[in-house]
Amino acid sequence: MKVGIGLSTDKEPITAARQAARQAMGNLYSEKVDLAIVFSSVDLASVGLLKTIGLSLKSQVPIIGCSSAAVICNAGIFKHGVAVMLLSMPAHMHFSVACVKDIKEKTALNAGRELGERLLHGFRDMRRDLSIIFSDGLIEEGSNLINGIQERLGKSFPLAGASASDNMRFLRTYLYFNQEVLTDSAVGILLGGKLNFGLGIKHGWKPLGKPRTITRSAGNIIYEIDGKPAVKVYEEYLARELPQLQKEIRLVSTLYPIGMFIPGEEEYLLRNILEIENDGWLRMQGNVIQGSLVRLMIGTKKSCLNATRQALDEAKRNSFPAADINKGEIKNAVFVFDSTSRYTLLRREANQELQIIKEGFGKDVPIIGLYTYGEQAPLKAISYHGQAYFHNQSIAILNIGG
Repeated sequence: MKVGIGLSTDKEPITAARQAARQAMGNLYSEKVDLAIVFSSVDLASVGLLKTIGLSLKSQVPIIGCSSAAVICNAGIFKHGVAVMLLSMPAHMHFSVACVKDIKEKTALNAGRELGERLLHGFRDMRRDLSIIFSDGLIEEGSNLINGIQERLGKSFPLAGASASDNMRFLRTYLYFNQEVLTDSAVGILLGGKLNFGLGIKHGWKPLGKPRTITRSAGNIIYEIDGKPAVKVYEEYLARELPQLQKEIRLVSTLYPIGMFIPGEEEYLLRNILEIENDGWLRMQGNVIQGSLVRLMIGTKKSCLNATRQALDEAKRNSFPAADINKGEIKNAVFVFDSTSRYTLLRREANQELQIIKEGFGKDVPIIGLYTYGEQAPLKAISYHGQAYFHNQSIAILNIGG
């Protein structure tokens, strides 16, 4: 596999697309392009961006990607810009791309099933190794979308991905599929054929206080914890009244998410708070399970960076030969799906997080990524198999080679 990456921070979408695509082609060391992956800041999201990238590649290359609060690549982290990764695959590798629209109308579960079926359409009687999914970051049933996909691809089939984000205003996120800019949608890639990959996902938040039980919930809403209105957990621990918690929702959710214990798993599954209702209900960013044990969690910059190192170590377990960029021997690509909550917490240290990843894989290995409103991966990332979950406040690092 050959990989080329390009970046532009130009303010005009057409110019930015042309610059990033040409730079990626120059770094690819191959005339053949099989797939283009595009992440951009929300202000550049446009049909013109995608059409210009397509025209710059001079062939009908599938394009897939989404918007982000900031794009991540080897050159740094950019609140404004577009990053393009081009993949030239060897003969033994196969892939298919697909999208599903109108998730709210279809329900997330049915939309996931449809996306899984469409991805499988081009993979009859061929080995399948990994799926990568990007979804609208503002849908409330991200967990059900994953469940629907895994119903079709297999309950233990490896799945990784991210929810698109915007400029932290939570107004609209965008998905890219060929020359379409979509909302209320999900797009995906299915890869197979002697594909090697390593996956690591960690969050770094630590539990606070005693375990509690979700005594009443439905979907992504927690009504009661230990038989009391769910918000009481925060009122008691933070010594704040409901109106103040509602005003400080973004800070409270970032610093003190809910950690949900999943039987058989080692990590807590984190849930951000989207909204605190006047009656004390907590509307979460992802489904919760009634009867689950939960704890308040706390994160620090140090614990976040330690989690990055741990995710990096897991992603490197499948090693690849050293790359020589001068000979066009880049054989792997690294994807970083990083929570916007971590970005908010780390602030300037976000660049330190990227530096850890660059040093871990080597300066010549192409890296592309985005800040997400939710991450998709199994909790037991070492084996890559098992139920994939919708995560909050985590970093997922995916290392692919073929």
